[in-house]
Amino acid sequence: MIGQQHRPPVITAMLRLPDTPAVRAAEQLRLTLAHHGIGARVYGGYGLALLMVGPAIVWCDGQRFWWCAGWDAQRRRPIYGTQQVGQTERTARRVVFHCTRLHERQPTQPPRRAL
Repeated sequence: MIGQQHRPPVITAMLRLPDTPAVRAAEQLRLTLAHHGIGARVYGGYGLALLMVGPAIVWCDGQRFWWCAGWDAQRRRPIYGTQQVGQTERTARRVVFHCTRLHERQPTQPPRRAL
């Protein structure tokens, strides 16, 4: 075939998440968030799980969920929200509230260019 380049076939594979307490809890939170209309992706490894929930990241170690909920300007450090794994519905409501606050802070107009 003259003029055509050989391209390797595209292989799509779903990576299997490790079966750990952290990943199971994160997956349960993902399903609860989906019930609230919020999409999230779960990643896991090294005994931890991460949920990517829009602009927020929720970590899980199998016993607790935690996320950066704000900034303490006086102490110059982040403020974390935390919740026990067994309270998935409450965690989901708190994460939805946090993501809504983050979304409301986003500017509705794109930033103007400096002249």
